[in-house]
Amino acid sequence: MSPRPLMFFGTTNLDLCFNVERLPTPGESLMGSLKQNAGGKGANQAVAAARLGLRPSFYTRLGDDDAGRSLLQALREAGVRLDAIEVCRGEISGSALVLVGDDGSNMIVIDPGANANVTPSMVEKAAEFIERDAIVVAEMGMPVPALNHLFALKSVKEFDLIFNPAPVRAGLSPSAWRSVDFVTPNQTEAFELTGVEVHDFDGAAQAAGKLLDLGPKAALITLGAQGAYYADASATFALRAFPVKVVDTTAAGDAFNGAFAASLAHRLPIREAIKKALAVAALCVTRRGAQRSMPSSWAVDEFMNSQSILELE
Repeated sequence: MSPRPLMFFGTTNLDLCFNVERLPTPGESLMGSLKQNAGGKGANQAVAAARLGLRPSFYTRLGDDDAGRSLLQALREAGVRLDAIEVCRGEISGSALVLVGDDGSNMIVIDPGANANVTPSMVEKAAEFIERDAIVVAEMGMPVPALNHLFALKSVKEFDLIFNPAPVRAGLSPSAWRSVDFVTPNQTEAFELTGVEVHDFDGAAQAAGKLLDLGPKAALITLGAQGAYYADASATFALRAFPVKVVDTTAAGDAFNGAFAASLAHRLPIREAIKKALAVAALCVTRRGAQRSMPSSWAVDEFMNSQSILELE
């Protein structure tokens, strides 16, 4: 059976990545090494899915600058479909300053550039590329009015919706929340949305219950090196993460979300989709960079065949 169509809506940024021995404290100057990488949450997620053998569509806005041309080429080389992407004359592309410590921790500051100017009418036009029986993935870097409009289109286009609420912002309508099939925050985002601190699976269970009260059909909370917690109206379970040596946590959540969406597009059951997403995220953090750290389907299969994972009911 062929995979389901998959389309991502989100941001694309040029990442200016400084590798430093440790993250600085306020007022402190540190020496580091600089590299430029293709990034942006939506773009990272689309590339993660493409590396797993799919040809996802992607909607984003880029400036008509050198950064935009470089970012577009990176998406093309990864196998992402570019038909819906807007290149906007006179605008600058988004960028991010990323500091990565030797322990893999990071700090990120974003200038959204053209990403900040997405309107509901632009989303309406891009939605023409959503195919029948598609899975749509959206992240919260796009303006909230645009997200509200995209989510309202679900009843017309009849797609399944994965919502990665990062970075968390106010303004998503109650009807928009009710249109979400899977909401996928990390620990910090789950706390910002629910007020429940998520330090372990018990906290994740409490937060997941409050997330379901917002309207989504299912909540999937990632807990970094601990794993992930899933809840819907009829089932709850937790999966431990694959243990790896962490080099750079940048884009780990994007790797997880892109892989989870790709696994559902490949028609895997929920548990298996989450296991594969955890494997992709684990491999991602063993490499530096964002899109360049997304593993191939072959690498993921080899990794999973050599690893075991503990499931907790």
